[in-house]
Amino acid sequence: MVVKSSQSLGDLPTELIDQIMSCIDLYRNERILGHIPDDPPPNSPDTYLLTDFLVCSRALYSLALTNRRFRDIAQKYLFAAPVIGGYAVRVSGTSCSSRIAFLLRTLFSRSDLRRHVRKIRLCFLEGRPPTSGNPFDLDQGNELGLTSKPLNFATIVHQTRGIVMSSNLPETLKRTWCAQLIMDFRYSTIGILVALLPRLETLSISEQNLEPIDDIDDYTANMIGIRRLHTADPTGVDLQGIQCLPAAHSLRTLKISSMFPLRFDGLDKFPNLDTLDLGLKLASVDYYMVEELEELFATPEVTTNFDRIRHLRLDCQVKTVGIWDFAARQGIAHVLRAFSSLVSLDFYAEPSHEKNPFRSVRAFPHYQANIQTYPDEPSPRDRDATQDIFWDERVYEARTEWTNHQYLVDSLIRIRPSLQSLKLPGGFWTLPGAMRKPLPSFTSFPSLQRLDLPQAAMLSIKLDNMRFLETEHGDFRLLPTTVLPPTLQELRIFDADANLLHSEWLRQLFNEHATRKTWPDLQKLEIIFGPTFNNVELADLLARRACEQFRMLSDKAAFQVLLRRDEEVPSICL
Repeated sequence: MVVKSSQSLGDLPTELIDQIMSCIDLYRNERILGHIPDDPPPNSPDTYLLTDFLVCSRALYSLALTNRRFRDIAQKYLFAAPVIGGYAVRVSGTSCSSRIAFLLRTLFSRSDLRRHVRKIRLCFLEGRPPTSGNPFDLDQGNELGLTSKPLNFATIVHQTRGIVMSSNLPETLKRTWCAQLIMDFRYSTIGILVALLPRLETLSISEQNLEPIDDIDDYTANMIGIRRLHTADPTGVDLQGIQCLPAAHSLRTLKISSMFPLRFDGLDKFPNLDTLDLGLKLASVDYYMVEELEELFATPEVTTNFDRIRHLRLDCQVKTVGIWDFAARQGIAHVLRAFSSLVSLDFYAEPSHEKNPFRSVRAFPHYQANIQTYPDEPSPRDRDATQDIFWDERVYEARTEWTNHQYLVDSLIRIRPSLQSLKLPGGFWTLPGAMRKPLPSFTSFPSLQRLDLPQAAMLSIKLDNMRFLETEHGDFRLLPTTVLPPTLQELRIFDADANLLHSEWLRQLFNEHATRKTWPDLQKLEIIFGPTFNNVELADLLARRACEQFRMLSDKAAFQVLLRRDEEVPSICL
């Protein structure tokens, strides 16, 4: 006889219900950083992220409507990490219809909900900024089926001004901020959230607007969205007062994704903001823009803005930077010059199993790890951007000349003294080109304790069908004693294959440490195998059925040796 239980979900302890609801949307943190685990889009992910947030929130919406007990718990997770379109879209002269407007209305009326927001992503989708007498020209489809009755725009602005005027800011700053709320309600949204959310820890900003920009001042923004009223004024806006805003002491991480080089000012006014994640479109800009990048990031007065940043992450994915070229590589070098006190630097690129983002069957098959056939170099008359061969050659050049780990490391001279952790990009950067790529050395980093390197930055790839097989310029056979700093404590090698296990490089690492203690503080070596090392090979290695010599060396090592599959998504590995 089956006995039916009269208990329901509502009879569970509050702590257990809380834990259940925390598992309903497992990827809220990844979404804030721009990643969708199930089907990562090939380009700007914002519209996918907005849709994904709404879909994944439906279960929590339903639970919140069930009863008061469920509502209070569900609200905590609904507001924990929202992804919101950042524009206050005006559909007529007096009304606005956008999710950020509805979110602001809720936060204005329900101050108790503000403490739940720990992370937020603002997506400024492609569209024309508002001008005087001109409603926002943004595709309403970007609001993803928003059917609610439009709000009164003046009411939102009035409430926002009330928040500004009640804050502990200098009067001049208050007046300037209030005056610009209608003129530019775009970046102003950032400041309003900083003024509203006392527990905000991570702020992610995605700028997808592609409007032409004529003045370098337009490549700068600040943490409360105030723009210079007069571009001739060299002092700009005094942001000293923003350290009194509620989120000024809670904000720890800022992520900026932009379709053009963008610098945010006022970061030094946030005492606990120590992590900055930059994803900037740098490829294909002209020579004059590259020169302006130096002025934008590399001048002495700018470096103060980044003094508190200790952890810098730079997005090197092709879908972010563009097809690597001179402008992209030089632009990265200029951006790095703004930082002088970094403790960790993370260049991240595509995951190892998605390293080739181009689908050209003729020259670059999907997921192909090594080039087997090459596009012929086009003649001048063939340099037509509408032809496949143009793009094949462009990608080929990027793989050959511009994704060079040695150059990247050499550009870090300003931050060498303080750097303790460094990760070099894998993904597209590990694909071979027309010639061998020179290898970087880290012996000039006096404080470096942790290194994350793709195998391609240690063992220079050499293929028989390279165009310039006999290249002699550069270091192609460096060994650990000439590469690794003596202060090293942890070494991670990712996107590895069988070549590493049988290499002289690895044998010398074990032998030098065993006989001479070359790296006295080395505690861990982690080898993470990429897609070219198949599951059977990995299983045999872990079961000790293969690579006997490597196993003998690792068993005798005085440091920990870990082996596993490379399944990481670098963009979300904070």
